[in-house]
Amino acid sequence: MIDFIKKVGSSVQFANPDGYFAFYVPELYFERENAIIIGDYVNLLGILDYAVFDKDNKVILHKPFRFPTVFLSQPSEIEKAKNLKLTKNTDKQDYRVLKYYENDMVVVSTKVPKDTLNIEEFYKLFLWGHLPTTIPYDKMYEYIIDNITLNGGKYSVPYQLIGLITSELCRSPKDLTVPYRLSGSDDPTDYIMVSIKEVPKHISPFTAITSEYFDEGVVSAITMDSDKYSPMETILTR
Repeated sequence: MIDFIKKVGSSVQFANPDGYFAFYVPELYFERENAIIIGDYVNLLGILDYAVFDKDNKVILHKPFRFPTVFLSQPSEIEKAKNLKLTKNTDKQDYRVLKYYENDMVVVSTKVPKDTLNIEEFYKLFLWGHLPTTIPYDKMYEYIIDNITLNGGKYSVPYQLIGLITSELCRSPKDLTVPYRLSGSDDPTDYIMVSIKEVPKHISPFTAITSEYFDEGVVSAITMDSDKYSPMETILTR
């Protein structure tokens, strides 16, 4: 809970009389039905960015929102934003900006239903590399654990396994063959997430051809070490 937010019963409301609160919902969420407009409400997955603006329309706070399950929200306004770059490390993409003014319900009720479908949808975003890269790398596991806990389940595996998967999905933006953990960067958001289906082609020439995207895997297998001879060329042409 931040200073600009108040809890009224089971709802969470924007409390600042000046300025407004905004959610940045990726257009992808609407395409995948991770966000659905229902009359005056929006049913959405709470893994996105938010910002607080002052009365002069200047950002005074910008952070990732952490409520990794589906909840109902009631914004006063919804605007479309094209090719918006939220931070220096994020790519430009399309968003719908949900705006909330004083006493608007950011979360209609914190008493959200437990549903295994919420776990499935979250896990798809995670494995396909669609989680916001504004989530600090060292905090991503908390979203994964919170999501399944809020929906009444648990992962009966060591958390190191979750860390292993995360470490392969998050790559260096300068060289996708380098996992973020080995990039040397001290910025916890300086990474790119890739789909688990694309990970093999970034690891080595031999694992590249195990990729589900075989054609791309073959190209990666041959060109991964562009300044060296690849034995894959001989193997694949015989």
